[in-house]
Amino acid sequence: MSRDPFKLSTTEDRSLWIRSGGLCARCKTALILDDVDAKVNIGERAHIIGKAKGKGNKGGPRREFAEDFDITDENIDTLENLMLMCSPCHHIIDTNDKAYPPQDLFDMKKKHEDWVSEQLSKNNKAIVVVHKRKNLMPVDSILLSKETNCLLLDAVSLQEEFTDFTEEGWSAAKKENEDFFRKVVNSKKENEGAHLFVFPLSPIPLLIHLGSLISDTTAAVVHQFDRDTQKWCHENVNPDKHVVLPEVKVSNEVNDKLVVKVQVSGTIHERDITDAVEGQFQTLDIEIDGPKLNAVLYEDDVEVLKNVFRKEVYRLQNENQYSEIHLFYYGPAGLAVELGRCINQNMLPPVHLYEYNNRSAAAKYQRSITI
Repeated sequence: MSRDPFKLSTTEDRSLWIRSGGLCARCKTALILDDVDAKVNIGERAHIIGKAKGKGNKGGPRREFAEDFDITDENIDTLENLMLMCSPCHHIIDTNDKAYPPQDLFDMKKKHEDWVSEQLSKNNKAIVVVHKRKNLMPVDSILLSKETNCLLLDAVSLQEEFTDFTEEGWSAAKKENEDFFRKVVNSKKENEGAHLFVFPLSPIPLLIHLGSLISDTTAAVVHQFDRDTQKWCHENVNPDKHVVLPEVKVSNEVNDKLVVKVQVSGTIHERDITDAVEGQFQTLDIEIDGPKLNAVLYEDDVEVLKNVFRKEVYRLQNENQYSEIHLFYYGPAGLAVELGRCINQNMLPPVHLYEYNNRSAAAKYQRSITI
């Protein structure tokens, strides 16, 4: 069932979402927005007093009680007569209107919104940030919403598939990232105190660049998609698991270029780097023991690698004052965002990012975005 085409302004639409905490007023199922400017994916605005359908006395559910509650054609679409609901609950109250009289629904609305207001005061608020530019299948919003234990105040989503891997395509994608991040910033301003819950599934350079825009000064929780379980994860589900400690190697030759290799999900071969970077360079190699897919999914491992990356890159930059840095990354999407958050443009030289293409006839790593 699609969203009802009622003509609420954007401000009113968001107000209903915030009042309801992004939850169904009846069953408290977490709902999620596809995009702040588009449509609610699994959330619908349900009228307590139904809208009239046609001429005469024929009307929507509970329409005959309109006068008792001072509801008219002029105010029937206002927030006072609307509840945020999931599609099944919306269907239930409208097809069983005798079991759900107006006063019961007004009481349900008040009780739910009062509860949300209490939760908001506890500062457990979230803005969902979905960045998925790989393939055309959209993120399953129902599964995604279950990953948050917070009130979902808003969501900002970029899910258009990225297919233009030319220089012009990367340039356009970088600008789209910046436009997308401005939407995130605007949502953050409107929802003070909310954390960003980031769900990334995009080409690695776009995610590292997105991370650099978010930075590590913004409260954000970056999730990682586990392809084995088909679930998003963040906190370590196995507290007894040993944290992955990476090995760090720095080549002896000091040069004005620094190549950073981060090997987590697989091996980056030296020949692929020399094919992509001209001239001489110094190398910083950060590698876990036995790189493999899904080796790093959880917060503890991510934090260790993120801290090692930040510490070593800034230490070497301070010692050697490189004119440029080339970052080669083979790892999960969530960690890519986190490493990007470590890149401060005011403290580092230009950082060149690369996209891997095993079928490329030329260099397998192609220059993409420069931060």
